[in-house]
Amino acid sequence: MNHSIILAHRGASAYAPENTLAAFELGRQMGAGGIELDVQLTRDGKLVVIHDHTIDRTSDGTGRVADMTLEELRRYDYSYSFKDKYGTEGSRIPELHEIMQFAMEHNLFINIETKDYANPYGEVNRLTAELVRASGYAGHTLISSINHHAMAMLKREYPEIKTAIAFLESFYRLEAYAESCQVDVLHPYYLGVDESFMEQAVRNGWEVNPWTVDDEEEMKRLQQLGVTRIMTNRPDAAARSLLSVGV
Repeated sequence: MNHSIILAHRGASAYAPENTLAAFELGRQMGAGGIELDVQLTRDGKLVVIHDHTIDRTSDGTGRVADMTLEELRRYDYSYSFKDKYGTEGSRIPELHEIMQFAMEHNLFINIETKDYANPYGEVNRLTAELVRASGYAGHTLISSINHHAMAMLKREYPEIKTAIAFLESFYRLEAYAESCQVDVLHPYYLGVDESFMEQAVRNGWEVNPWTVDDEEEMKRLQQLGVTRIMTNRPDAAARSLLSVGV
């Protein structure tokens, strides 16, 4: 059996400030073969790695990412609940190109989730795709979103880049829907992945990367079903669990 690849979800975010270089480095050290991150656009057109539309939850500042420049965003400390362990220097908000360079240096797969839900196909998607295309690392990179329309449009414009749709619900006609989105990869909520789901995936040649799995028994179950990658906040637990499957 092939082992599923571990994707450190926002890095090793159970142990370090999410979406920071510190979290991605810790995930790598814990055995992750890839990283998952979120990207948004600043007021001055920079792609920054952050999940929320505001900095309120993850920093000592407040405000919307889209209303602030990169310089303004970097005035704050993003270590939040890990402040005693990670100071400002270890948890500043990174630009996407910085994390991509890190992934390339360490040969890590990278899943970039674009956080542009209001627009059918916003600037954040185009700029992300252009960066991936220019990087020469498209073969090890995936762009995903819960904005399925945006992913369909991105795939038409950048056919060489792998795309994925993330979803919580089930679909009456999954095969037809995925085909309409022109995606290569599915990102289902992990409890919706069973033998029937994986049979459809294999039949259609889709990769399957469930989110976000921190329970070790669920990790084992999903690997036995043959999922491609497992997104987790706990890469160390995933490394233990996945190695034990079939032993």
